[in-house]
Amino acid sequence: MKKTIAIHAALLLAPAILARGAAHAAESGQEERFQLAPIVVTAEKMEQDVQRIPASVAAVTADDIEEKHVQTFYEVADYVPNVFINANSTENIIVIRGISPMSGSLYSATGMYVDGVNYPIHQTQDLDFIDVDRVEVLKGPQGALYGRNTEAGVVNVITAQPTADAFSGRAFADVGMWDSRDEPIYKLGGAFNLPLVEDKLAMKLALQGYGTDGWMENVGPHSEKDAARKKYYNGHGVLRWTPDEAWDLSFILRGMHKTQSLGVYRFPDGPYATRRNEIAWDGPNWADSDMDSEILKIEHHGDAVNVTSVTARHSYSQNTGFDTDLTPFDMGYGDMTSYYDVETWSEEFRVASKPGENNRFDWLAGLFLSVESLATANYSMNRHVTEQDNWGAALFGQGTWHMGAGWHLNAGARVEFDRLEGKKTGVSMMGMPMNFEDTVEDTVFLPSIGLSYDITDDVMAYVKASRGYLAGGFDAYFAETKDLFTYDPEYSWNFEAGVKNRLWDDRLVLNAAVFYIDSEDKQVSQFISPYERYFVNAASVESYGAEFDAQVRLLPGLTLTGSLGLLNSEFKDWTQPGYMGMEGPVPAMSYDGKRMTGAPEVSWSLGVMYRSESGWYVGADALGVSSFYASAENDHELDGRTLINARAGWENDTLGFMLWAKNLFDEDYGEHSISWMGGSLIQQGEPRSFGVMMQYKW
Repeated sequence: MKKTIAIHAALLLAPAILARGAAHAAESGQEERFQLAPIVVTAEKMEQDVQRIPASVAAVTADDIEEKHVQTFYEVADYVPNVFINANSTENIIVIRGISPMSGSLYSATGMYVDGVNYPIHQTQDLDFIDVDRVEVLKGPQGALYGRNTEAGVVNVITAQPTADAFSGRAFADVGMWDSRDEPIYKLGGAFNLPLVEDKLAMKLALQGYGTDGWMENVGPHSEKDAARKKYYNGHGVLRWTPDEAWDLSFILRGMHKTQSLGVYRFPDGPYATRRNEIAWDGPNWADSDMDSEILKIEHHGDAVNVTSVTARHSYSQNTGFDTDLTPFDMGYGDMTSYYDVETWSEEFRVASKPGENNRFDWLAGLFLSVESLATANYSMNRHVTEQDNWGAALFGQGTWHMGAGWHLNAGARVEFDRLEGKKTGVSMMGMPMNFEDTVEDTVFLPSIGLSYDITDDVMAYVKASRGYLAGGFDAYFAETKDLFTYDPEYSWNFEAGVKNRLWDDRLVLNAAVFYIDSEDKQVSQFISPYERYFVNAASVESYGAEFDAQVRLLPGLTLTGSLGLLNSEFKDWTQPGYMGMEGPVPAMSYDGKRMTGAPEVSWSLGVMYRSESGWYVGADALGVSSFYASAENDHELDGRTLINARAGWENDTLGFMLWAKNLFDEDYGEHSISWMGGSLIQQGEPRSFGVMMQYKW
């Protein structure tokens, strides 16, 4: 009771405290340090203030990434309500508002784009950041502007662009330690801006390397003791030519090489149980991956319209070797090896109106073309290779009618055609040869419509409806006959209402949204024996909830942030047929009312950051989720977690250092779990780590 009274008293006194602090800041001439700067994004493929977009869009800036010591998109997701990463070995399945693909799917339900290039499969979406300008997270279906496989939302990562005015850059060294094993972590890199022709031609190079022997130790008979070793190199180069005010041309090269060990699964119980931060395997444990991208972006800013062309190629390959039984003994299952190899070519051409407050109607229209080849292979109890050749084409457009008196009508649509050709060859678990092929074709219409109202110049309310689409495809993992090889698309409708506020003279940003999602023909994975399953469209999903996020400059240099996501996401109309199990018949099972995987009902964050005028700073974040399920059967529930990250340091225009700690109180948590070999197999989350980062800017 006393705690409740204290909270209510704090809420009642907060406006008075804020008002008094604001008055003091104005008197002392610190108004600029008191205000929150606006954030400009390109989420809807035109530059807009994020607070003026009538949809739920989260923006994480370069300053946020540096201040919070965020290094991957996995860490960004912790700060965005109702966004969760369902980690699983080499996969990082993005779950937005409870919507994710089925277990075993190659393609994500969230589109991830880096400088306009799509990273299509789960294995490619584990981004390690370098020289990032901002990250934009669009929630809900984005089919009208982005097309297929954006049923849950879109993540846009935009890297910093070179400028032709001066030579500048940043070099850094980051050295840390895993508390569990006293193993070091190192990261070295930098970004360098090189003007070549004054005000016309510039180049930027960004490179980094990361290495650690990891926090897990293999105590089994395997000779490799560093079970979670990770090393990578990644970077990009940008050549930018701006011959005059009308033209802006950029050519981007991006590459990555990563080697890692996959020993993050351990048995907390059963006959092969190990202690935290330990595994006991006797088989292989590795993954090697390579990525490269080439992008040509041409922009022309005319008197009447802006024209944009983005031509891109993206290639990714990964090879893995894995101990199938994950025990210290040879159980006769053999070892599992696999590979993924994907290459995509795409072209997007857009024409858009000139942005401006005097426009009665803002619009854009575009054409999208893509060609993709994908090969996957799995060698374990069965041995097979699946090859795909995919083609896509789309026409899309969006417009906003500024009707007057504060009202704005926004509508968009996309007509998309997809053709996927697949072929599987290999040997089944029963030793029978497999050699079959099939084709999947879809033409879809993906509309969106919204209405917004400017209550004041700083407060906007909106409603929106949009259709999402996750393409059909091929079962690259389990299908052993042509009849089970293909599955159809799934569709969803998202209904959303929200309000966006900039209050107290730009010192407070406060946003809220509610949503309802109805998914049909949900792609699911059904068992036909203890070892065999296949993909079908056999369910629907209902998701609804609310989101809140806030940022307030309480005093000059003192910023508080917070977010809250509430979610209910459940299967409907899905019954798993019965089958013959190892110990007799397994009865049919209804999944109605079971929660979606990787969909915690509560996600939240609280943060504080203080920066003094002398350059000293200190900050901390609490990041939490409630419990969630790792399987559609809801038989593996993982406990919720609260992680505390902290940092402190000093910087000026040239030098800086930061002391940082992640998972400060060493919370023991899991990210994925299955039943295996007489026990529970859990993917362990990272334990406590800490270190120091030093940088030099010029």
